Amino acid sequence: MARICVFCGSRPGDRPEFAEAAELLGIYLAESGHTLVYGGGSTGIMGILADAILQNSGKVIGVIPQHLARPELMHSGVADMRITIDMHERKAMMHSLADAYIALPGGYGTLEELFEAVTWAQLEIHTREVAVLNVCGLFNGLVTMLDEMTEQGFLSPDCRRHLKVFSATAQLLEWVAALATTR
Repeated sequence: MARICVFCGSRPGDRPEFAEAAELLGIYLAESGHTLVYGGGSTGIMGILADAILQNSGKVIGVIPQHLARPELMHSGVADMRITIDMHERKAMMHSLADAYIALPGGYGTLEELFEAVTWAQLEIHTREVAVLNVCGLFNGLVTMLDEMTEQGFLSPDCRRHLKVFSATAQLLEWVAALATTR
């Protein structure tokens, strides 16, 4: 089974579909025997995802920097919680643990982590798959921007293909299932 690194928000967003997508992904990962690697938080989409996996007897590895390792932020139910010196060490550890990457709804941090993973794929630092779940069209602007960057010659079509975009949770789950068979 795979270790799936999920980048997602520490806030829940304002639509119930965001939480529903995180919960469905969590249930699927747990039931399929995959391990979640994530930012270690208990709030927002992060907390919803971790809770769904833990409630279904799944495996979770949390990776959180010292300055965020506080009771009100860190998920107390995650037995394998790794505390790092800073965000750089956190991302390096998450990358070392990951077999694939998924971005769920989130903010700046989610985008920063997503872009590092896809940039490293472009630079051939890794060969892992990277995907975005575009819940309620949250990432439509991003997809348009990437397509425009490709059209304007800043991304090659091969580089653009490094980032898969799924608009439905079911599509993403099929992609994860296919990853597990190719490992």
